[in-house]
Amino acid sequence: MKKLFFCVCSIALVLFSACSEKNGQAKYNITGTAPTDTTIYLVDRLDDAPFDSIVAKDGKFALSGEKEKNALLYVNMSGVPTSVMFFNDGKPVEIDLKENTLKGSKVNEKLNGYDREFNTIVAKLFAVNATLGAMPEEERGKHMDEFYATQDSLTKLCRSILDDNRDNLIPAAYLPVTLQLLGPDEGPKVMDEALNDKYAYMKSPFAKKYKEEYNKFMEQEKAASEAMNSSIGKPFTDFEQPDTEGNIHKLSEYAGKGKWVLVDFWASWCGPCRGEMPNVVAAYEKYHANGFDVIGVSYDDDAEKWKKAIVELKMPWTQLSDLRGWSNATAAIYSITAIPANLLIDPEGNIVARDLRGPDLQNKLEEIFK
Repeated sequence: MKKLFFCVCSIALVLFSACSEKNGQAKYNITGTAPTDTTIYLVDRLDDAPFDSIVAKDGKFALSGEKEKNALLYVNMSGVPTSVMFFNDGKPVEIDLKENTLKGSKVNEKLNGYDREFNTIVAKLFAVNATLGAMPEEERGKHMDEFYATQDSLTKLCRSILDDNRDNLIPAAYLPVTLQLLGPDEGPKVMDEALNDKYAYMKSPFAKKYKEEYNKFMEQEKAASEAMNSSIGKPFTDFEQPDTEGNIHKLSEYAGKGKWVLVDFWASWCGPCRGEMPNVVAAYEKYHANGFDVIGVSYDDDAEKWKKAIVELKMPWTQLSDLRGWSNATAAIYSITAIPANLLIDPEGNIVARDLRGPDLQNKLEEIFK
């Protein structure tokens, strides 16, 4: 699958009166409607932990207090996955938890409009995904266009939120999901520019915290990438893991024995892995007779799901897994921080390439076996 499944405002929006602010705090005054006897929670998006709550009486509730100004907060009900989010800008907020609508400052009403549009698309995406999940594997390819189109509409919405609201707080709420939807190629390029402190949304505590976490993550990714690249040209590191029958095999049984070997890291639960697998199968079928082999290493922790996926995806090659999920021993050996991932080993046992996917894998093998 493709990558998958959130300035300076006008003075009236960003300045708060002395009575609503104190030492970087802003008062929140929330009134709303909800089913009677339902517990209402007020949550800070920074840690997703409730810090205030009340039980709705006669279909109404009210919450008041102080929280850091511009904090991204949301209100939800016990047992209900939906929520209504807003920025703590010191202006009163009125929320209808039956309709997930909000009345308040201009920026919060605009945020609510975006959020309802976002949730509508997400609901459609889940519905399409459920339909695809119920189909036989061989029929899914014919119906993937709707999934991709729905996902693309979600990506376009997040990009428009970011591009059209540089002068207010709204993009802060969608920074994480925008990066996720854009994927590893485009996402970092967009985020490196978007997380500039000159933009008004960077005044939100949530955006500041996200920037810190993003920078740490990118440092880790850089270190992992350098570790991966440093392995190219070096002999493979051996490991041993059980196959689907519980028999232990070493990588050295296959690699360095005169064949080209692709070690493919995947998992049954990984959508992009499943989406890439037909490409690997096609490569295997085309070049196996010429001396090309594949060894699968699964990051599953459920044996039955692992074995079922092997059959569904029609993978004829040797499959190994210690069934420890992300704690699979090969993750540390080969600096695997994301899947799908792979490494290509030449007949002498040297690693010559990593993360060959899509046409890159086909082009490399065509170059080798021409």
